[in-house]
Amino acid sequence: MKCPRCGNELRISRKDPRFGLCDTCRKKYRLPEPASAPAPEEEEEHYPKYANIPPKPVREKREREMRKAYDELLAIGREERKERRGLFGRRKKSK
Repeated sequence: MKCPRCGNELRISRKDPRFGLCDTCRKKYRLPEPASAPAPEEEEEHYPKYANIPPKPVREKREREMRKAYDELLAIGREERKERRGLFGRRKKSK
């Protein structure tokens, strides 16, 4: 590619190959990207992936298990309270 100002040939930058350098003008120009460049692969999920977070199916399965265990825990507590309490929510008198 040629320099838009002076018409001399641009050399490709060593630091960033996306830029061309003109030695006479001392300017840096962005080079057009080739049309045949492969497009970046699109990920299914549009948020960053973290190593310590398991995949969605694993998280959902674990959440279902935890909800079930919590519901069972609450059910046990209700049964114990019903046995200990009498009419109007008062404790039964022990004989």
